[in-house]
Amino acid sequence: MTFKNTFKLILSNFSNTWKLLLYRIICVLCVLGLTTVVAWPIINVLIKENFFVNLQTYFESLLFNLNLENLFLCVDNTIKNLYQIVLANGYLTQTILSGIFVAIIFAFLDGYARVAISESCNGFMSSLTKYAFTNSFVSNFGRATLLNLASLITTWPLTVIIWVGTYLFASNLYASMKVFAIILAMLLLVVSLSLKQTFFGGWKPALIVHNKSVFVSLSKGAKAIFKRFFRSLSNYLVLVIIGLIINAFALTFTAGVALFITIPLTSLMFIVADQVMYYEAMGMRFYVDADHIISPKKLEQQDKLAKVKYII
Repeated sequence: MTFKNTFKLILSNFSNTWKLLLYRIICVLCVLGLTTVVAWPIINVLIKENFFVNLQTYFESLLFNLNLENLFLCVDNTIKNLYQIVLANGYLTQTILSGIFVAIIFAFLDGYARVAISESCNGFMSSLTKYAFTNSFVSNFGRATLLNLASLITTWPLTVIIWVGTYLFASNLYASMKVFAIILAMLLLVVSLSLKQTFFGGWKPALIVHNKSVFVSLSKGAKAIFKRFFRSLSNYLVLVIIGLIINAFALTFTAGVALFITIPLTSLMFIVADQVMYYEAMGMRFYVDADHIISPKKLEQQDKLAKVKYII
């Protein structure tokens, strides 16, 4: 039922995909414009060393050929090539600092959008109310800022550790294990991302629904999801796999063009899934469309007890 309700709500709130897309394009342009001046010496060296030409060659090798090993080798060669160039030219520290700066700024900006979309989904689920993205963005700016700051010391470092750790695991073992190292790394990535989402998936919904402080919402959200830990974990495992497959297909079979749709769509998928799982765990009724309202079993049992109490 969780998947069914999630995908119904995605269809009911599909317009949020275009809002996320437009917002992220604006954010990318702003961040690139902000960092180009600082990182221009690095970019100039990369151009002289034909880094972008090689990157294009790697990318072309992936087109219309969805091969897990080729995808990994493309990423591995790109990272190693970048490392060798910046190290040889004395820009390693500056490159790392620029990368961290870009990642934090973009993650911060993206966090505002996720809270706004969560507010919009919550309004639809609770009362079929569709909040405008701009209004939700502005009205939730304060608590979104606090949530972003809290995430800076919790979920963001964990996400970086998962992705970097998975890459290093596969890169170090590839010479001896070949494709099996990549398969093991992908399994590790899926499980790690699913566990992270299970631990923190209820954080944002709790903040939106109950309007408590950031860390009170973290505790409340975790307690709610942990009531159905293994069910939530299994749901996130499937959703992570779906997200990775959709984006991999979009990268290889549409020359990356479809990523403009699939990336915000998968983001919306996780935002909606977080809301659905939190509502179900808390036993809260919610709409999936204009004609259907879901009543979790826990709340139905509470209603029956209340009726019996009044009859007595």
